Amino acid sequence: MTLLLLTIWVGLAFFTALSQASNWLTSHHYDGSFLAHLEFFTIRVWLPWVVLTPIVLWLALKFPIKPKNWLKALLLHSFFLLSLSLITGLSISFHYHFFMDMAPNMETYQPWQHTGHFLFGDNLFLFNTIIYTILVTNINIKYFSQIAQQKALIASQLNNQLIESQLQTLKMQINPHFLFNTLNVISVLVMKSENNQAGEMINRLSSFFRSTLDDKGQQWLPLKKELNHVEQYLAIEQVRFGERISIIKDYDVNALPALVPAMLLQPLIENAMQHGLEEKEGKGELSIICYIRNDYIHIDIIDDGAGCDFNDKNFCEGIGISNVKSRLKQLYGNKHEFHLINNIKGGVTASLKLALSVPSQSGSINQ
Repeated sequence: MTLLLLTIWVGLAFFTALSQASNWLTSHHYDGSFLAHLEFFTIRVWLPWVVLTPIVLWLALKFPIKPKNWLKALLLHSFFLLSLSLITGLSISFHYHFFMDMAPNMETYQPWQHTGHFLFGDNLFLFNTIIYTILVTNINIKYFSQIAQQKALIASQLNNQLIESQLQTLKMQINPHFLFNTLNVISVLVMKSENNQAGEMINRLSSFFRSTLDDKGQQWLPLKKELNHVEQYLAIEQVRFGERISIIKDYDVNALPALVPAMLLQPLIENAMQHGLEEKEGKGELSIICYIRNDYIHIDIIDDGAGCDFNDKNFCEGIGISNVKSRLKQLYGNKHEFHLINNIKGGVTASLKLALSVPSQSGSINQ
């Protein structure tokens, strides 16, 4: 408030200077009276507003100008302006009549009759209108700014909740899909009377889901923990494949603490096992390579299985691949790369390049 009042006084001083400069340029007999005019504006205009400003600020807060009631609010503030101007005009008139040296021709007037002269002859009402408007506008700008910020915050929170809901839905698609495939394999083993293998798969499946439930609701995990989940899944698969599948793990220790989306790799590994190595005759090999380069985590999942013709018009992405793409787009925006590449000697490489940016509380990485 102090800064606002000081600004108003500087404005009055600037107006006085411009007025005196205009008189000097247009008058043949200019008699400099800058200080006298500044004193007049300071005592008659500015000092009353030192008292009135808190009142007007309270009125502006009590009766804000909103889109739904702007006409009513404007009428109210017009009434308040007229009332305050009349009160200050009467106060100045009585002070002038009883405490100032009046010209002889002014002594015949009643004290209240000087009000019109001060308000309109000396333009005090015009200055009051300008100052009142500045004060009310200042409060309403802050009010509308707070409303805009509040709406932006609410919109941001709703958007974050929507993204979080979408991400959680995508993540929840993985477990039922994986569970269905694993139970189907267990069913086949039981039908073949391979009870020992079926029992081992059930135990490993129980361990896998116990670990998964421990991280329920987390969108991000250290890469080391994500790889542990993958290895639990591979342990289940090796019960089924036996010595047909060999696993090669090449992990850069510097990459292991980095955060990655939870349950991101498991559908890619599952895709390589189910659609690549399972369809290959004879032994197969699966390689998982993780390293950091230029502030990006690189993860390559390479199989030498049956491969896939991604250019085939009949090719259709399964739940796992479409899920991975959707989550990466939501979480990383344009700070990631994901490619499925046919290997020259057969099989497919799933290549991930993910930004090392630390995830924000909203669920997505800081852009």
